[in-house]
Amino acid sequence: MVYTIILNNKSYDLPKKTVTVMERLDSALTIDNNNKLSLRDKYAHLHSFVKDVLGEEKAKECLGSENLDDIDLSELAIVVRKIHDAYDKPIADYQAEKMRAKMGQVPFDKIVPLMNAVNASALVKK
Repeated sequence: MVYTIILNNKSYDLPKKTVTVMERLDSALTIDNNNKLSLRDKYAHLHSFVKDVLGEEKAKECLGSENLDDIDLSELAIVVRKIHDAYDKPIADYQAEKMRAKMGQVPFDKIVPLMNAVNASALVKK
């Protein structure tokens, strides 16, 4: 599978979804919600994760700097979430496809007359 994120109108391919990558992602997401760490430690960890996943040059390109003090921290947090979303996308797409298939099996030709009868019954009671 190919995992891609779009940042600043450029696409960046991610490495395949392995246990190691997901452990690092889970750690980054956990640290992002950890209020006990200093801000510097929190964002340094997120920055390290992005560099590990994208590579140092691509991380510098998409974040505008390799120096944490020069990086927009909101953008850094969004990059981490976009990485998370990219790895979850194939599963979400599969589940949506299954739901569409199930909806295609609903016998609407039998449900519509039933709903009309229910609506007519409700109007008679008023």
